Amino acid sequence: MRLCTGVWVPASVIISWTVVAVVGIGIESVTLPDVDISALGQIGLVGDFRGVSLYSYSGQQNSSIASTDSLLVDLPSNIVFDFDGSDGTINSMCAMGDSIYIGGNFTRIGDSQIHSVARINASTGDVSDLENGVLGNVNVAYCDLDHSLVYFGGSFTNNVAIWNVSSESWQAVPFGGLYGGPVNAIVERNGNIIFGGKFLGIGNSSSAASISASQGSQMQLVNMRTANISAQGSMSNHSYSNPRSAVCSNNISAADSTWLLEDGVPGVWTASFAYDIQPSRLRIRNADAGGRGTKTFRFVAHPINGIMNLTYTDPDTGATTHCDAFCPLQNITEAEFQDFEFVNVIGMDSFSLYLLDYYGSGAGLSEVQVYQEQIISYAIDAFNEPASCGVNNSEISRSNFTGDWKTTTVSGISYLSAANISGTQLRSTVVTFYPDISIAGNYTVLMYTPGCGADFSCAARGQVNITVSPRSNGPTTGTVLYQTNDFDKYDVIYEGYVDAISEMFRPVVTLSPVDSQTGNITVAAQQVQFVLTSTSGGLNGIFEYDSANFTTSLDSRDVAIQETAVNLAGMALDTEAEITALIVADSNLYVAGNFTGHGSIHNFFILSNESEISWAQGGLNGAIEAMVLSEDELSIIVGGDFSASANESLLIPGLSYVAQYSIQSATWKGLDNGLNSAVDNIVRVFLNLSGDTYSTLMFTGNFSEILADGVESAIDSPGYALWIESDSAWADRTTLTLPFIIGSLSASVMTHNGTYILAGNLSSQSLVTSSGVFVASGLDMKPMPFDFAQTDGAFAKQSQLSTSLLYSGAFCRNGSTQYSAVGGEFTVETQSASYRNFVVFNETDVTGGFLSSTFSESTAVLAVYNYDNASLIVGGDFAGSIGESKVNGIAIWDIKTQTFASRQPPELGGDSVQVNAITSRPDTTNIVVAGSYSTAGNITCQSLCVYDLALGSWTSVTGGISGDIYSVRFIDSDKLIVTGNMTTGDSITCYMAQYDFSSSSWSLLGSQSSELPGPVSVFLSASDSVSDALIAGVYAGNGSTYLMAYSSGTWVSFGNDLLEGTTIYDLEILELTSPAHRNSSIIPEGSILLVLGDLKFMQYGNVSAAFFDGDRWTPFMYSVKGDNSPGVIRSLFAEVANSVPSIYAATDEGHLKAGYVVLISLAISLAIMFMIIGTGLLVAYWRRRSQGYESFPSQLSDEQVAQQTLLPAQLFEHMSSVPAKY
Repeated sequence: MRLCTGVWVPASVIISWTVVAVVGIGIESVTLPDVDISALGQIGLVGDFRGVSLYSYSGQQNSSIASTDSLLVDLPSNIVFDFDGSDGTINSMCAMGDSIYIGGNFTRIGDSQIHSVARINASTGDVSDLENGVLGNVNVAYCDLDHSLVYFGGSFTNNVAIWNVSSESWQAVPFGGLYGGPVNAIVERNGNIIFGGKFLGIGNSSSAASISASQGSQMQLVNMRTANISAQGSMSNHSYSNPRSAVCSNNISAADSTWLLEDGVPGVWTASFAYDIQPSRLRIRNADAGGRGTKTFRFVAHPINGIMNLTYTDPDTGATTHCDAFCPLQNITEAEFQDFEFVNVIGMDSFSLYLLDYYGSGAGLSEVQVYQEQIISYAIDAFNEPASCGVNNSEISRSNFTGDWKTTTVSGISYLSAANISGTQLRSTVVTFYPDISIAGNYTVLMYTPGCGADFSCAARGQVNITVSPRSNGPTTGTVLYQTNDFDKYDVIYEGYVDAISEMFRPVVTLSPVDSQTGNITVAAQQVQFVLTSTSGGLNGIFEYDSANFTTSLDSRDVAIQETAVNLAGMALDTEAEITALIVADSNLYVAGNFTGHGSIHNFFILSNESEISWAQGGLNGAIEAMVLSEDELSIIVGGDFSASANESLLIPGLSYVAQYSIQSATWKGLDNGLNSAVDNIVRVFLNLSGDTYSTLMFTGNFSEILADGVESAIDSPGYALWIESDSAWADRTTLTLPFIIGSLSASVMTHNGTYILAGNLSSQSLVTSSGVFVASGLDMKPMPFDFAQTDGAFAKQSQLSTSLLYSGAFCRNGSTQYSAVGGEFTVETQSASYRNFVVFNETDVTGGFLSSTFSESTAVLAVYNYDNASLIVGGDFAGSIGESKVNGIAIWDIKTQTFASRQPPELGGDSVQVNAITSRPDTTNIVVAGSYSTAGNITCQSLCVYDLALGSWTSVTGGISGDIYSVRFIDSDKLIVTGNMTTGDSITCYMAQYDFSSSSWSLLGSQSSELPGPVSVFLSASDSVSDALIAGVYAGNGSTYLMAYSSGTWVSFGNDLLEGTTIYDLEILELTSPAHRNSSIIPEGSILLVLGDLKFMQYGNVSAAFFDGDRWTPFMYSVKGDNSPGVIRSLFAEVANSVPSIYAATDEGHLKAGYVVLISLAISLAIMFMIIGTGLLVAYWRRRSQGYESFPSQLSDEQVAQQTLLPAQLFEHMSSVPAKY
């Protein structure tokens, strides 16, 4: 099963950060710095991301989506913790006590070599093997709690294995296993174990036809021609000294093909192979040279160096006799060939024949042949059966290939490999195997894959397509295998009937790389093996095992299959039936799969506890691939390749690849209107959504959308879908919060301590959003309420790949209503309009922005600035029309009217107009606009210009600079720090400069400017000077990022922990609720630096926001894009921001804060003014008394005077407010 999910979160929900609390698995929670953001109110973070999480546990990193499965822990924050990876797939898990048992197709978990089955300690996360494991693919693991047994089923030897938990060992399968096809499902009912799959019989059935090793026509001759033959003690006579004379000499007389030892001495004849063999028969022809020959010998297998136990037919008595260390050999005159059968068939890569006694003057041999029961076709054709070497078959196993294959030899074992292939090479790189099948019957076909760890090719290994053509008139079957196994493995690629070779047909297997893979791929091909299995009948895809009916002895072959109701139900199905899933509810057995049967059985039926079969309204019209019992146990939920009821008279809406069967009413219904294509699997997980835990079903398959249901429109859902059981609704149609999830999930299980263990290749984040998130005090996160789509793609509200680029934002307020505004590269569709790259919105609605019809797709908004809650100044790379006004690079939004201002700034001009930064000069209506342009209206203005909101006109900064300005910041009412990549009027390159409005002059700040290593993109100061500046930029030489602080008269770098590829977009100083670090020369005590961007650390991986306290780094936020690549946070904006923070900061010398100095000065000035005015009034009063008074007629009425009166509240209402920083 593969589940791919990427989910959209509704706007009205909030996710709160909580400390991780997970028992076991070695997960340690972390504590973030105690940041006080209450003074800032709500903050916004924008950038390029789809999912975001706070840093919450040690070892947390953005995980990539691998091609193989891992073991995962689902944390309360909906983040998954990857605690052990595998080199293959994990298909099933079950829990027993403190242990979790897993089954799959892998050769490694973590750093340990483990084959296909393993045990996990639920408290520690330690993984251990179960003795030597299982070679093959395990589909299902079932824990029998009552008997402390674990049943494994799949495609491997016998297809069933039983692990005894009490004895810590494998237990013999009492019924000998299941043959003819895989086991897919295991359940327990009434104390009996029920297996489902595509098998035909049990291993020790009385009707089983055992395949005898004496059937020589089915044996395969090992190719000795390509073996390395050596000997010790050879005769010095060159005519008899070559040990290879005893290889493939069946058509030559013994006298002409003899190898001899020196007179009177023992010797050794050895054959070594570049592949493993498993001999079952040894055939020897003795020497024929002057009465010489071998009388006794022994067979020693390597590398175990073990003496093999053999049997032979005693020529005198005709009885089968055993031998080991001293096996007799008849003289050539008594027998042409003598056969020896191996008692134990084991693997070996070489063997030696020790010649111990002799006839005549010395020992010797004329021919040695080794046979094995396995029908194997090797990718290296030289290893296949040799022609005309004692093989009587008209056909022999062989192979051929196309493409650039080379022989690779590792530890003495050779195979073919094709390295660094890509593109069209993937289609033409093929190995074709032609096995020698002389007996038709049921076979298990195995594909062997050499491990990638030994040849160091794991990084380049990928997937291969396998096809099997088993029958002359049957279809070709196909499967895809991963070749990322660290250690050697084999996979079952086919189970079923195979025709024997004829003049018109022979079975064929092909191996080729999946041609949709990207990059350079390495493929390996070793061998394919056909294993003839039992042809027993009596079963058809389902078997009920009652231990009372079987003994544990495998020597007995006379146990009949019990005619239980379950077994008989299987015989009522068609001959190609396959059971994919089993469920027991209220002692009733629910059976699903791909089958038809007697009556109206179609892919689903129910076997009651009273052995009655229910057709379930005739079932469904297509195969069922997955089935689960609902959380309330009142219904069965299925997924597969169906579209309606199999009963054509029943018109049931919504049965489109997913369906729900009510146990109580015995009826089918749809899940809304269903999906648009087939479902492969269903896995249940428990997600923490909106503060509660919800049982969620995760569907995976070949679908791309959730279908419209008449009320709701269709939802993009590429390969995944989430069904909330309690709401009976698809997750995207609820108001619940959802995490961001991407990747695949194959199995899940809850441990005894409540921890949820998952298996798959999954990556997740706590919150899904569209490149913007709001953070309140307590670090509570909520997404921005609208989904922003990139301008180069169609807007899709629920699509996981619907990402956006947000560069800047601002909060603003009109009375009691708060608004947010963001700028970037995106589109937003509403019912009434389409907006592009700039929108203003509240909690529920978009109130305005750039209309798509008036602004081109190539535009971008880079800066949004709130001036005095009156105007939003918008800057960037755009041009278009607002009403009757043409705008270029800058526009103004009226916060009061929630429309664009009727008067817009005259256009900026130049070859490439772009506004990067906007701020305002304190206590004025002057807006400073910085970027890259050459004119503003009709005046020349190089990259920095001032727009007066009151006058509606531009003013050029005298004696200016040219180039690109990236940031501007006032350090007091007159001094403006400007950074970027600039050139002065004297053609001097500078990266930081200061403009003084009081003197209308530029300065380069001495060494602070001259010592900078490259363009400065971000400037921050914690006081009213540049003496404690913090900057980020890029080196002029190589473009890599630097991070520096000005301390004690010099620039000090403190970004050494940041790796190459880091990009910094914003810096902010935040206050701590209590001092949490020692006072440093870079960051003062009680404060902490927040760095935003794409930050790369060796210890933490890719981080989007991190804290620095002057001594060490702590991650703050991780984020990812829609494709799970690392996300980027570009900027922070605050509800209560300060464009001139230094004015209100205390100096290092402990003097009064600058703000208080200003207020005191103002009070003194007012007192003096009142004294002067009072004196003047007294003088006027004295003059009126002495000279008389006559009123002057007014030209305005009292009403008109009142209308022009400026109330004190209006005069001073803005004195305490500060324009918000963009």
